[in-house]
Amino acid sequence: MQIYLVGGAIRDRLLGLPAPFEQDWVVVGSSPEEMESKGFVKVGKSFPVYIDPKTSEEYALARTESKSGHGYHGFDFDAGPEITLEEDLLRRDLTINAIAEDEMGNLLDPYNGIADLENRVLRHVSVAFKDDPLRVLRVARFMSKLNSFGFSIADETKELISEIVNSGELDYLVPERVWLETEKALHTESFDLYFKTLCDLNAINDIYPDLNGIDQVIANSSLTAYKNVSPELKLASLFCAVDTVRDENVVDHLDEIQNRIKFPNSYKSFAKSALRTRKILNESRGNLSADDIYEIIQATDAFRNPEDFILIMEFHKLADDGDLKVKIRMIVDAFDSCKEIGYDKKSFEGLEGDAIKEKLDAQRIEKINSILK
Repeated sequence: MQIYLVGGAIRDRLLGLPAPFEQDWVVVGSSPEEMESKGFVKVGKSFPVYIDPKTSEEYALARTESKSGHGYHGFDFDAGPEITLEEDLLRRDLTINAIAEDEMGNLLDPYNGIADLENRVLRHVSVAFKDDPLRVLRVARFMSKLNSFGFSIADETKELISEIVNSGELDYLVPERVWLETEKALHTESFDLYFKTLCDLNAINDIYPDLNGIDQVIANSSLTAYKNVSPELKLASLFCAVDTVRDENVVDHLDEIQNRIKFPNSYKSFAKSALRTRKILNESRGNLSADDIYEIIQATDAFRNPEDFILIMEFHKLADDGDLKVKIRMIVDAFDSCKEIGYDKKSFEGLEGDAIKEKLDAQRIEKINSILK
């Protein structure tokens, strides 16, 4: 049994990225029985992957793969003890992810990944790259993750990606696996480059038809103002950007979009509030009226969730627009002025149901009006 550190930990360390690194290990010359006898716990359903319960790090038996069907799971594999390290590394996606390190700290680089790191090139390890359509998304994600280093995609790798796109294999990717790659990209500062790369590779319409028009948006505007916000805010910025080039309102279709893209409810909730309030802000001409402001406050459910309201306002402030920032300040001040107005038994005596809500709304709007004068 020989154990090697592989993949991302070596890549990121050689690039000088800060620790900690997520460490993955490959085990050569072993078997499931031996791994379990040494206390490793099997976690892979399809592949022989194990967890060391002491460190929670992942150990996989060296394996080879062969295409047997469609999509990410359409593979047969062989993880016998005779599989070599070089054979295992050959099945990996990019040369920069096919570098290993032995227990003595020696680097093993049979596919020249170190040279490609130095030359800032994303290059496939072998033509088997095209067997896995998920690798199109991984290349796009590495373009966003490694943007500060100035990486480019090798021409021959672009040709293989074109073959994948033209083959229709992208249609067999499951939405949950696509979202996993996308969410990782949304954690990077250059998240917009992930989507730009998918556009450049002619893959966006196959992977995310609901983002039709994003290429036009990215070409004509910058999303860098959102580079340091949470993934939820980044996705909302994309929907807001796409909304500007659509004839129909994106917010009206967000539920069905979520059913296809499979992003979490927290992302959808924030995107809905961002789209609704952005529409009110854009449609108001000149100064906001008290009714406009109250509609925005209601759209964010501010009285029950003031933290969410403030977050939405901060989101809109990121747009480089002096007039908009003045409006946002006005909205926040207006909310502060009326947030303590609530139901009390004496003032609302004799009222029920909608009548209570109508009076409460009227009192709050009256208060907002008083600070606008």
